[in-house]
Amino acid sequence: MFLNAKHETAEKLLKKGELQKALELYNELIKELGENPILYSDRGVVFLHLNLKEECISDLSKAAQLQPDYSYRYACRAFAYSHFKLLDEAIVDYQKAVELDPEDAVAHNNLGMLLEQKGYKDEADRRFAVADKLAKAEDRLQEMMTELEQGNSSEKSSLPENSRREEEDKLTAEETSAGQEFKKIFTSKKQFKEFVQFIKNGFKR
Repeated sequence: MFLNAKHETAEKLLKKGELQKALELYNELIKELGENPILYSDRGVVFLHLNLKEECISDLSKAAQLQPDYSYRYACRAFAYSHFKLLDEAIVDYQKAVELDPEDAVAHNNLGMLLEQKGYKDEADRRFAVADKLAKAEDRLQEMMTELEQGNSSEKSSLPENSRREEEDKLTAEETSAGQEFKKIFTSKKQFKEFVQFIKNGFKR
């Protein structure tokens, strides 16, 4: 979601690798719109690609300061810390991210990798196990939601009335169960989905 047309242009420039032009626009946007965590986060990504450590960490820290309860901000800064070989700082931020969003599989996995590098194998394995469990749960939920969306109307129509009613009751129960599980897993998954896409895009928001 873009704040305005200039913000969208800055994002396109970033994706195209025109970093200086993107930086100029983000500088203008921050002057025009004030302290916005999205803009600081985005400009931090530009600084990351420019390999400007202090500027990058400063902007991502500002974004986290403005949204202290948003796990995504800490996960982003953790990624930057890791990029700049600041592993202890990255671990602290990933720990904060999973504290705020215990169902963030990516943060658990990345935290595990850093802990493994530091020699904390048991704790790393625990994080990997959590990440794997969450990822499998997400995959299963996606399958369930797809099945529910597609339905079995053609199959049900060929059943006798009593059997069809039983199938409909069964489907209703499954929908309720799936809905409850979906809510349980994805209450805070907006951050997770954003971060997954963030990583897939090469740390480009």
